[in-house]
Amino acid sequence: MNLLITGSRGFIGKNFIQKIQTENLDVFEFNRNESFDVLYNYLDKVDFIVHLAGEVRPNSTKEELENSNVSLTTKIINYLELNKKITPILYISSIHARLLKNEYGKTKRESELLVEQYSTRNKCQCFIYRLPHVFGEGCKANYNSVISTWIYNSINNLELNVFDRNIEIQYVYVQDIIEEFLSCIRTRKKSELYMSSNIVYNTTLGEVIDFINEFKLNIVNTQYEIRNNDFKKKLFNTYKDYYKVLSER
Repeated sequence: MNLLITGSRGFIGKNFIQKIQTENLDVFEFNRNESFDVLYNYLDKVDFIVHLAGEVRPNSTKEELENSNVSLTTKIINYLELNKKITPILYISSIHARLLKNEYGKTKRESELLVEQYSTRNKCQCFIYRLPHVFGEGCKANYNSVISTWIYNSINNLELNVFDRNIEIQYVYVQDIIEEFLSCIRTRKKSELYMSSNIVYNTTLGEVIDFINEFKLNIVNTQYEIRNNDFKKKLFNTYKDYYKVLSER
């Protein structure tokens, strides 16, 4: 199978590329600053599209969000339909598309509707994943993830700032959602258009802070072990990965 991944150099994209190296897939990667001619050439060849590309930075302008989240999706769909090439799309959206509290959520919702209408018009099975906050190895600090920022600060002996410890938040682990994406690609089973993650962790910012502080004290303790808490284990795996990367610099 030929697979197109947009945004393959992003946080989820890098993890996805690493995961599928053992899969029987021919992968084409499209990223920011590449020409649309490159994109159209790939669209002619592929059997499935994983559309990860999009602007996620909280300080992005409305125009940047429109260009990355809506315009790119529009170009993909228009090209496919113009050339009568109906290809399944797995689109990565956000719970903010349901909330519509900011421009990011609004542009994600616009992109969702484009994929939804494409799927309906062409009777093509597509998948729209509305993800909550995603954490895991390789996410940039001081970008759009408070977990990665706190881990970075913890390892570098910087302050971990939290406005309200009691704020409730949902997280998904990047490796878990990648497994779900692969299941969609492998089986293409008919399903609901809008998908939610199977494994979601409900926590608070205060609990995350406490876990990270505990990891800092135990990162070189070979006897340290986490039991009966999958979220904490995966968070510690993330911490260890950051610690290894930062220690090697």
